[in-house]
Amino acid sequence: MNSFSVICLKMRLIYFFRQISELVLENEKKSKDLNRLKSEAKDLQSRNDVLDMINEWRLEENKDTGSVYTFLYKTMFLRLVYEKNTGDDAKSRSEKKMANISFEFNLDEKSYCHARLVHKLVSGYVEGESCWVEKYPTSQHVPQLLREVSLVVGRCRLVGEEIRLLKTWGSLRFDILDLSCSETQVHIVFSSLRKFTKFEVIFEAALTNQSCVFHVQSFKNVIGSTT
Repeated sequence: MNSFSVICLKMRLIYFFRQISELVLENEKKSKDLNRLKSEAKDLQSRNDVLDMINEWRLEENKDTGSVYTFLYKTMFLRLVYEKNTGDDAKSRSEKKMANISFEFNLDEKSYCHARLVHKLVSGYVEGESCWVEKYPTSQHVPQLLREVSLVVGRCRLVGEEIRLLKTWGSLRFDILDLSCSETQVHIVFSSLRKFTKFEVIFEAALTNQSCVFHVQSFKNVIGSTT
């Protein structure tokens, strides 16, 4: 092998090793990019999970003709129907006129009493509000609609959760013997052998200014003195 051939071989080897080195560097870069993307995806999923915990609503269906949102673990539905779009401009495509806003409640009558109370309160609020379309006339008003409904649903849901906790653990701290709900009424029986007292209270729950308030409907002393 002459010197020229040796030089050519060395040049090829240098070129070959340079390509290998570039491929290794490129592979390391892609690996770092992939790890970064995985980390970002995990972070976004974590944030999305937090938002799901905060938001009262979930987007169930989204079409050009309308949308469906669910609340309370898919037992309450908010259905939006848009008017048929006749314009071709960008504004008419981005801002759709509202044709109908309706609510649907699908709660099993055998569900827990606190869940039925929550649904009763929310459905009463929905029925008490008239002219939903006039209040939220276009698709641009949907975020405002969701905020208002979520505010009421969230407050009622928290009340239901408090009632559930009282029913489960109330006997330990508050001497609650029994707790039940009927429509928007909460019936509580308090009993204490140590204090030798027993009495019953019926509270009436109602929504006032989008907040849940309780009024004493009746009081009955059974045993002992409550004064």
